[in-house]
Amino acid sequence: MSRRKQDVFEELLLEVRRSQNATDRFDQAVADAIGVNRTDLRCLDIVEMEGSVTAGRLAELSGLTTGAITTVIDRLEHRGLARRVSDPRDRRRVLVEMAPEVRHGAADYYGAQLQFAQQMYQRYTQEQLEFLLEFVLEGRRLNERAAAELEARTRSARVGTPGPSDRPRRGRRAGRAS
Repeated sequence: MSRRKQDVFEELLLEVRRSQNATDRFDQAVADAIGVNRTDLRCLDIVEMEGSVTAGRLAELSGLTTGAITTVIDRLEHRGLARRVSDPRDRRRVLVEMAPEVRHGAADYYGAQLQFAQQMYQRYTQEQLEFLLEFVLEGRRLNERAAAELEARTRSARVGTPGPSDRPRRGRRAGRAS
């Protein structure tokens, strides 16, 4: 007896969510193992994918502020995971790149995932891989747009929000002297 299309689709959506949670859990375990926080690990992953990247571009790709990125880069550099280098095309610009020894050590943590990817390459046809690529690509684009919109709404909601000094202190009522 074949399954209904709706049932398969709902199962697919659940498995995507479960996969995201499993990836999140694994990334946390890797972050703990190498002694960094999740934000730093995510930024290190971006640096690995980009090769060399400016701090501004890293901020853009991670959704962090440039000030926060400076702190992230400082921590990664201090741990020996990334380094700042001069841009060979413009000596005034600084790029961030992964420390070479880190790239070699990544297989210690991500070896099973690399092996799985190789098995997928062997198992699936080009058409199937193109379908999977489209599915993942469209999902990523949706999440990037949704994150950018939510971040913008959150930022604009904070504008005009009273800061800590504007709020009444606990134990005081308006109009009552201490």
